[in-house]
Amino acid sequence: MINHDGFWAPAPDGPRVGDEDVHVWRIPLDQPKGVVGRLRRVLSEDERERADRFRMELHRDHFTAGRGVLRQILGGYLGVGADALVFRKGTFGKPGLAGAEGESSIRFNLTHSGGLALLAVTSRREVGVDIEQVRPMDDAEQIITRFFSRKEQADFLSLPRGQRTAAFFRGWTRKEAYMKATGEGFALALDRFDVSISPDEPARLLHVEGRPGEPERWSLADLAPGPGFQGALVVEASGWRLTGFQFDADKSLLRLEHETG
Repeated sequence: MINHDGFWAPAPDGPRVGDEDVHVWRIPLDQPKGVVGRLRRVLSEDERERADRFRMELHRDHFTAGRGVLRQILGGYLGVGADALVFRKGTFGKPGLAGAEGESSIRFNLTHSGGLALLAVTSRREVGVDIEQVRPMDDAEQIITRFFSRKEQADFLSLPRGQRTAAFFRGWTRKEAYMKATGEGFALALDRFDVSISPDEPARLLHVEGRPGEPERWSLADLAPGPGFQGALVVEASGWRLTGFQFDADKSLLRLEHETG
């Protein structure tokens, strides 16, 4: 698991991602009202409408912050204004870049839970990332036995009860990250593939029904976004370098003010 002091480093100006790089940004979504208001300005009309459909102000602000920061970060990689980006959805809904920026090599995936988001950015490699706020799950066993694969069920039930909550979130984040990386989302049934969940096993994709070469196509890593959170990252192929960045709202908004006047 990526969990050491200094991993979430300050981001450089004008970040660049090479073909062997994987960048993961940690983004606090609880931002001051002034920051949320400025980020809202760079959203598309459709994104503003989506934000306004949230009944709770907290959820509305988190959505606005997440989408606004996504635009800020990707705009920094591409050297364009945050409000200039156009997004498209793949066959199963995975977001990607459209327009002129859609011809770039940039791939990305955004996830959020409990006021914290992670954004993974790569070049020419498909990527998926997931974050979950760890909490007591009275129905963890029920979810596992209903939706997970038989191997995962057996591995989960073999663990002492005191280890099962952590195992549940390890398995859930690894599975979601894989489904996001492939772009299939929940169109790929959870019981059609196996990931490791035991505490003494490394993060791995073990088996995918009907896809014999799939485990060799993908690399998995656990992430520790902060106390009380579990994260997982799935990247196409191997041999990549992982770097973590901490989003700095003040620094980013200086750039935003320069762009928008």
